[in-house]
Amino acid sequence: MPAPSRAFAQSDDLAVKSQRAKEFMAEGKFADAVLLYRELNLAVPNNPGLMLDLGMALQMAGDERKSLPPLETAVKLDPKLAPAWLFLGAAHLQLGQTPAGVEALKTVLSLQPDHRDAREMLASALLSLDRAAEAEEHYRKLADVDPQSSPAWYGLGRSYESLSVRAFNDLQKAAPESAYWLALVAEARLRELQSFISTVALWRRCQRCAVCTHRWRRSIAGPDIQTGRASKRRRSSGFPNPTATRRHWSASFAKGSF
Repeated sequence: MPAPSRAFAQSDDLAVKSQRAKEFMAEGKFADAVLLYRELNLAVPNNPGLMLDLGMALQMAGDERKSLPPLETAVKLDPKLAPAWLFLGAAHLQLGQTPAGVEALKTVLSLQPDHRDAREMLASALLSLDRAAEAEEHYRKLADVDPQSSPAWYGLGRSYESLSVRAFNDLQKAAPESAYWLALVAEARLRELQSFISTVALWRRCQRCAVCTHRWRRSIAGPDIQTGRASKRRRSSGFPNPTATRRHWSASFAKGSF
């Protein structure tokens, strides 16, 4: 076969593989997509788009750690490739590498300021790092864009709660046993006493909600229904549930969002 014919045949084969890989992604067959994207990256090395595709497929398949190298390569080859920064940030968060995730998500917003997924993940990550003031700023922007967004208002509430605890502690350090401190403690305890019954009712309603099964039921600190004492269960980081996030991005990929 003449050389030009072989080149055209190879080009057609790559196009077929690329299309099939996209179909696998849209169908949620991420492991199959990974195999094809590996072949495509061998055939066309140092292509930021194909590196991004491989990283996305690996992450959606649940292998965040293996998704890091191709995603890092993608952003080195094309620093303005926002989807690569997004998936890189998400992978870092799921691996517990929160500071690195924060920096990647900030890059996404510098490239695409209106990216809601990136802003929500960034706000949650900042809150987990006890950077409540920064988290509040991002949750406020999310609420301004979508006033009906429950996650945005929930995040705002948690941010204000964290800021209020910090203010209380600062007051205690600055003026322990002062009239201001004593009044604040008294008011807080009065509110706790008055709201306990309604809190128990709300907690029970929360446990019956479907979303509670993965975010709050076993993680958020809440009242013990039987004894009324504070639960010692740890608070959730607030990061998006990995499975739900993958479903969301899979649907976005099917729509051509990435």
